[in-house]
Amino acid sequence: MPTSLRSGRDGVLPWRVVAALWVTLAIASGLYFSFPIFYVALLAEFGWSRGATAAAFSISSVVQGVLSPVVGMLVDRFGPRRVMLGGACLLGGACVLSGQIGSLWALYLVTGVLAAAGVCAVSWIPSGALIARWFTERRGSMMGLAFSGMGVGLLVIGPLAQWLIAGYGWRVAYLVLGLGTLIVLVPLISLGVREPTVVAPPVRGDLSAPDAERASAGWNVGDAVRTRAFWALFFAYLCTPLAVFSVVTHQVAFAVDHGFPALFVAGIFGLTGLLSTVGRIVFGFVADWIGRATSATISYGCTAVGTLCLLSLDVWPQAAGLYAYAIFFGLGFGARGPIITAMASQLFPGRRFGAIYGALSVGNGIGGGIAPWFGGVVHDVTGSYRTAFLIAVSFCVVGSACFWLARPRRRNA
Repeated sequence: MPTSLRSGRDGVLPWRVVAALWVTLAIASGLYFSFPIFYVALLAEFGWSRGATAAAFSISSVVQGVLSPVVGMLVDRFGPRRVMLGGACLLGGACVLSGQIGSLWALYLVTGVLAAAGVCAVSWIPSGALIARWFTERRGSMMGLAFSGMGVGLLVIGPLAQWLIAGYGWRVAYLVLGLGTLIVLVPLISLGVREPTVVAPPVRGDLSAPDAERASAGWNVGDAVRTRAFWALFFAYLCTPLAVFSVVTHQVAFAVDHGFPALFVAGIFGLTGLLSTVGRIVFGFVADWIGRATSATISYGCTAVGTLCLLSLDVWPQAAGLYAYAIFFGLGFGARGPIITAMASQLFPGRRFGAIYGALSVGNGIGGGIAPWFGGVVHDVTGSYRTAFLIAVSFCVVGSACFWLARPRRRNA
């Protein structure tokens, strides 16, 4: 039977689990995507090239991609709570250490490797696996609701980081955020993250007969990688950061280059996060209502329009362009992640879903590894982000097509 938000298995209310995941994702995502705020401060202090500095974010994405299958297998073996606790400690500790860096190699090691490993272990892979175990129906809605915390993290932590940097310096900002992460996440995960003893049964009503039989037995990674749907979702996950991360990483520097104050731009960054929260929830419900591929396509459209609005600053450097960017890009930002997770849990249900989801996330790591570095190099070579941002828009089209290819095959009448 589908799990209700008002009654859960073993006396655990599912809404409490969703709430704990919401806060956890807010903090982890807020720290991860605060790099564009620190990026400007690092450029100012050390004078590194934009490509070399942005490479830290690229390394972070690659590390997450490499570790995703490992994290997925650990989630399946030891459960989400233990993995998330380890990730929270690693993320908080890495954030504290980030305040001590003095060279590029230290930035790459601490921010690119250690913090990335913490984010990977504490955020979307265990969260997606846990929600898939709790909920039979409305998975898209519940994924969107839990993952909407990521947008709130941008809303709160981005401006907070800029305020701390402006008042106390970027080193103190990293220290405060790292300690805060440890103080909040460790007890929250310990008390709030619980697994059901009876896993939600797979939804098979819209699968073809062979897939329904496989669903009842449970999928593994070897079976999943032999399907078209797996590779379609893999490339959707690859295209999404290619469409987003070059813009996200360099949005603050781009706006500051056009004469906007850093604190104002941080506020725009926060507004993007607020609207991302709305977008994740709305597109999650839309995915359950009119279909996940359609919902993903609309969200990609928002991302593309938002990026073009940001580019309009090249010819019309007015605040209206930034607000339009925040609205459209924010609504689309992060909407694909919950949709991919919901589609994957429907297509490949079973106890090994964590490992399958981790394998899919390798695509996200590859795309995320290329985009931030590429955006910085394009600026170093051409003096502009225009080419990088236009290429990002093109990947919105490719990513949308991948979602349509991943749709479940309908059962023959």
